Amino acid sequence: MRATTAEERLRSRTDELEHALAPLGSGALGGESLRRAERLLDDHGFGAEFVPAEYGGRLERIDGLGRVVRPACRRDLSLGFGYGLNCYFAATPVWAAGDTAQREWVAALLLGGGRIAVARPAVAHANDFVRDEFALVRSEGRRRLDGAKTAVLNYARARGLTVIAGTEDGSHEVLLIDREILPEGALRTLHRYRTVGLDGCEFGGLEFTGCPVPEEAVVGEPGQGMGLAVRCSVVTRALLPSVLIAAADTVLRTAMRFAVETRGEDPYGPLKSTYGREVLTGALLDLLISDSVALAAARGIHLLPDRVSACAAAAAYTVPKLLQDSAHDLSTVLGEAYFDAKGPYGAFGRMSRDLPLLAQGHAGTAARQAMLVAQLPQLARESWLVDDEPPAALLRPWEDLPPADLGAVAPAGVADPVVPVLTACSGLGGELGELVGAFLGELRQLRGRFARITPGDGLSTPDTLALTDRYALVCAAAASLGVWREHRAARPGTFLADPAWITGALHRLGALLGLEGIPKAPQDAVERRLFDAVLERYEQQRSYDLYETTLHSPDRKE
Repeated sequence: MRATTAEERLRSRTDELEHALAPLGSGALGGESLRRAERLLDDHGFGAEFVPAEYGGRLERIDGLGRVVRPACRRDLSLGFGYGLNCYFAATPVWAAGDTAQREWVAALLLGGGRIAVARPAVAHANDFVRDEFALVRSEGRRRLDGAKTAVLNYARARGLTVIAGTEDGSHEVLLIDREILPEGALRTLHRYRTVGLDGCEFGGLEFTGCPVPEEAVVGEPGQGMGLAVRCSVVTRALLPSVLIAAADTVLRTAMRFAVETRGEDPYGPLKSTYGREVLTGALLDLLISDSVALAAARGIHLLPDRVSACAAAAAYTVPKLLQDSAHDLSTVLGEAYFDAKGPYGAFGRMSRDLPLLAQGHAGTAARQAMLVAQLPQLARESWLVDDEPPAALLRPWEDLPPADLGAVAPAGVADPVVPVLTACSGLGGELGELVGAFLGELRQLRGRFARITPGDGLSTPDTLALTDRYALVCAAAASLGVWREHRAARPGTFLADPAWITGALHRLGALLGLEGIPKAPQDAVERRLFDAVLERYEQQRSYDLYETTLHSPDRKE
């Protein structure tokens, strides 16, 4: 019997979850329906997705993890992220730097259906969720943990806690704590923290008072907790876009459902008007662009751990903006139905409301910009237009990968992992060649401006922040171009090998950048091909991301 590949195993598990969650519908879970969904995930051993295969779990690829959580995220972000993926974020420091005993304990917890939560430190440019923090102090020769945090996800039901605490000497420690063995009074659960979006997520407060901390609770090297947290944030940034993409898929699908189901009532409806068709095709392009840069970031953790940081930050910064703007445009398709929270299109409003909150992540957009600003001047001087292109496997989602070494992930990359794709594609002819040339021209301008920035200059100025916006869009263009090129080379005849989508994608990104010297809009034939793809995927119940996963939606009219 032929051995299955990691890709085949991943597709099988994704299909199983789609089938299992199908009766729940989409975008309107809450109360008992959300608890039922959580039980379904437990029945499928969802916690095993967050445990590396070497410790008995099913995690083989970071990009695969981003895909396998999508069936849950398409239904409700509180389910896929709150009950699911956040456990991996909490466990990441242990997988990156924990000792064998710590890894085995976390693996057993997650494989047994338990939860693990993370309490992050306060950092510059962060959001209000992490302003307060814990302190690790020495008293009578023993170390004790004190302090409170207001908003910790899964605060009440997580047995495992990954705590990042400040120390008296100004450093930080990452601590792995089993709350079930703490002495009475050491940890108090505070009130739940209510949020406007993600209302199914259980945010709430934790307060430590004189909690004893043994040496074996420290994860990684003593005093190096902040460095470990920063390295782990690269992994978080690489994975977060996958969650948002799943939600945006539901947003587009709900808008298409409205357009299809009402097309007989309005002769000027979105399926017939030029504007409506442009909005729908634009949303598809935004999803494909977002998934391309997310793919590069996630697979880069495996293939280019010392280079992936800039791409991961660009993905976490750009994808939320693209998808939120796309959702705003799609709201015009629904008209008054957008406000019908309990009706058949209620999933649209719920997902549109949840997207911005989740997009903030644990640090927010300013932190992602700061991470980019700190790296781009060096990359401009030493990497752009000089480095060789990345390995083909970076942008081939069907290919297996070597195991990820999270300990090798660098907080700042030594080279750019993605933009060399533009130089490699500079020989293309026709309209695509013009588009690639325009993006290369933009990269040259960015290179000149970033290269002049020195460490003594103020980095977070309006000018440099605007430049990071432009770099992030160039990075997204390069990733999209690479995905198209690899499909054209290895999977001809597929939609992603079709020049229509990449032509449309580069036009869309070029318009956001205001690039000169390119046609104002794709040809009509490209627009028709893209709209046909939007309609076809809806009718055939296939996802709007790179993978065209078969979906199951019992709440849709046939």
